[in-house]
Amino acid sequence: MLPICGKCHAAIKSGRLVSLCYLTCSGTCGKQYHYKCADVPESLHEHLQSVPGLNWKCPECVKKCFCLDSDSLNEFLGAKFDELVGNLKDIFSNLKTELIESAERQIKDTLPECKPPVPSFSAILKNKTKPAIVIQPKNPEQDFNKTKSDIASNIDPLNANIQLEKVLSTKNGGILVGCSSVEQNSRFKLLAQEKLAETYVIREIKGVSPRVKLVGFSQAFEEAEWNNLADHMIKVNSSIFNPKSTCEILKFWPTKKKPKVYQALLQIDKTSYDRLMAAGGLFAGYDYCSAFEGLEANRCFNCNNFGHSSRVCKNKVTCPKCSCEHELRNCTSEHLKCINCVRLNEKNNSLVDTNHAVWDHCCPVYKSAFDKLKAEILSA
Repeated sequence: MLPICGKCHAAIKSGRLVSLCYLTCSGTCGKQYHYKCADVPESLHEHLQSVPGLNWKCPECVKKCFCLDSDSLNEFLGAKFDELVGNLKDIFSNLKTELIESAERQIKDTLPECKPPVPSFSAILKNKTKPAIVIQPKNPEQDFNKTKSDIASNIDPLNANIQLEKVLSTKNGGILVGCSSVEQNSRFKLLAQEKLAETYVIREIKGVSPRVKLVGFSQAFEEAEWNNLADHMIKVNSSIFNPKSTCEILKFWPTKKKPKVYQALLQIDKTSYDRLMAAGGLFAGYDYCSAFEGLEANRCFNCNNFGHSSRVCKNKVTCPKCSCEHELRNCTSEHLKCINCVRLNEKNNSLVDTNHAVWDHCCPVYKSAFDKLKAEILSA
């Protein structure tokens, strides 16, 4: 059956192949048209038949494709554009959030956690270390109440115009008395020596001073030379010390990593302490010694617990870095695990973070030992 032209409705006849005599609309109607009825030039006939993907639509189908006027088309395209922009904004916002969270996780995993600094000894002692008088009975069996009774019967603070600020018990029946001023402390000490010296030892506590560790001495000094060394450091470091400064050497010993380099533990006044820590070090002869905080909680280097030394420790050896049963020098682990926090969790059935070394100043066990040491110093 011969195809019918969609425009003239006549059968399409030709001496050539029928497929070369008409065009088929690629639109929704699918009708056939004479080339003449379709207004297609003869020069394009072969192209439409031979070029793949080259299609033709009849005028009716073309009209159906463009049924919007220009204003409606602009409004439609504008709405679609705004929708596309909104979707892209949401995509980029979500991507930005994911990238930031991923970067934060990577930084947290790769960088060490920032540790808050340990409060300085000077800050701990500021306005808290006034002088005091210690009255100790010569009889070690005497109790605190007997000492307190003897003091009360011999020294009347009201008559002596003395205002008490602190009264504490000490070891072996002793008592510590703190007054509101240095002058009142001196007066209380004189009264105590006058009336109680036969049965009591009376001594004055000047107050606890900051401690500093100096590292970098090229030679060792015997204990008999410590006073001369302290006087020398006061004289040659005039930007740190003044003639009224106090400097006492408490300990002198070699460093572990470099046995030929020595370090000293100093006790100095608060003003000199602040200047020394700000300077970072001082000169001792031709040696420049770096200054570090001198207050540390006493830790056993055998079991890594606090409160005793390795010389008297009978516990198992534990690594302060990974908590395994070996010495630190034999540790090859890259993972930190605090043995003290492990013990704390086992004891209290708690969930304290253990991902740190025992020497970490943010360790709750270290903080507890450090706070206990501060309390002991401040109540001394």
